[in-house]
Amino acid sequence: MDGLFSRNPGSDMDDKFSFRDIVELAQDVIIVTLAEPLDPPGPVIVYVNPAFTKLTGYTYEEAMGQNPRILQGLATDHETTHKIRAGLNKNEPIHVAIQNYTKDGKTYWLDLSIMPLRNRDGKVSHFVAIERDVSVQKVLQQQLAEQAERDPLTGLYNRRRFFEKTALSWNAYVESKEAFAILDFDIDFFKSVNDTYGHDTGDIVLQHIAHLLQSVCTEEDLVARIGGEEFSMILSHVTLEQALNVAERIRTTIENTPINLPSGPLKVTISIGIAVVDPRDKTTDSVLKRADLALYQSKHSGRNRSTLLPIEPHKI
Repeated sequence: MDGLFSRNPGSDMDDKFSFRDIVELAQDVIIVTLAEPLDPPGPVIVYVNPAFTKLTGYTYEEAMGQNPRILQGLATDHETTHKIRAGLNKNEPIHVAIQNYTKDGKTYWLDLSIMPLRNRDGKVSHFVAIERDVSVQKVLQQQLAEQAERDPLTGLYNRRRFFEKTALSWNAYVESKEAFAILDFDIDFFKSVNDTYGHDTGDIVLQHIAHLLQSVCTEEDLVARIGGEEFSMILSHVTLEQALNVAERIRTTIENTPINLPSGPLKVTISIGIAVVDPRDKTTDSVLKRADLALYQSKHSGRNRSTLLPIEPHKI
């Protein structure tokens, strides 16, 4: 491996420093592999610097003869690994962000650059990967992204994220007929709660409702605070009957779960509007409008009730 780090003979700098020393002292991870074969057991690792062993937990001896796939796991993005393989096949430079694993199973994020190394005949003989640990920056980035789509009071998704998810649900329905439902919620007489108990208690009520709404969601569903005392939910893969059952379960749970305040238990109720996507819908707007109209009917028919509004035949 010394040849990989040697300078051209005759340089007046030869006696002043060694390129291998620079690589060994580098804070960035450096991995060198053979260019062939790329399929397992290749690309075979022939060099790692001390920064590699410090980050990954693998010793130099453990890494030798292995391939970089030992650092991959369930969280490693397959599209990214495919992009890497495509670049290696073409002997092209590669620059990606990737999530890898240490020897003891902890994940970390890398800013990864891979470059081909050519021998004196111009043939690619090795690949060198230069990797910088960007885990801290990635976590911060994810936190900022999360904050941008979350309601700070309740922790639910916000209005923007709700409409993004609605668009995704609509696209899935158009492509594969995956039905979804929109549920709109409004806390009954919420202004009276604020006027009687104060806005701090109003915030507690909002957080209480948010917690109960979130408790019924699956991983594919989404619940959001749209604004004020208004919430919306997207239910995936549901029929009209199933959507109504979910809404009624939510309504009765909230009705029967008082909020414990210093002044005593406080009972609140909600009104719900429901709409399920229909083959006659042309856009998401028609589904959203039906849910909104259904909520209006619930509120003006006595509140504390669920209204499911199917598409009207005369609007086909």
